[in-house]
Amino acid sequence: METNNSLIELHEGRKHIYYFLSRFFIDIPDESMYEQISSMIPAFSIIKANNMIKEGVIGLEHFISKRNKTAGEDRILFDNDILNDYSILFCHKDKINLYQSDYTTPYNKSLKDELAYLYKQYGYELEDNNYTDHISYQLSFMGYLAGITAININKANHEMTAHLLDVQKEFLNTYMFSYINTFFSSIAKIPESALLYYACAAMVLGYVEYDYKFLSKNS
Repeated sequence: METNNSLIELHEGRKHIYYFLSRFFIDIPDESMYEQISSMIPAFSIIKANNMIKEGVIGLEHFISKRNKTAGEDRILFDNDILNDYSILFCHKDKINLYQSDYTTPYNKSLKDELAYLYKQYGYELEDNNYTDHISYQLSFMGYLAGITAININKANHEMTAHLLDVQKEFLNTYMFSYINTFFSSIAKIPESALLYYACAAMVLGYVEYDYKFLSKNS
């Protein structure tokens, strides 16, 4: 029972980490995001085996420390700078691409529908299929599957648990690993990523690498 409880807690933790990571590139940065970053840093700090996670932790700690040193008008200016960085990185004409299909050569017209079908098989559906290959929704899907895994462990449904672990491993391998390194490199090249988003991208890259190794050992 203790072993099952530990596994349930582990996959619930994975769920919350993926949902946290999914916010970076879909939500406009705000106070709730900064509070969540502060609360989540310790969860990543205990992972010593991945250099990108370490780099992400250092960057996020520096960001929070720098922000905490501001107050009043300075805090408003600091937060406006982050909003400006978000806009430059993800909203302008020469923005960072956030969709897997933007990185496929040649362009894969069926990718979005392919992902929509996969999502629907597991009860994760988006209202608009145009968003299925967005990095944030892919990360969210991983969090969703991790949550379902925890539920099936609790029900002692071993066959479904094993299947879900395989699905998560293959999802990372087939979809996210096809572009995540290029995505990170694109962000790293832009100066406006220095305050926050370089660290966010490093954290995402590091965690999917780390989680894939975990899934490979346990599926």
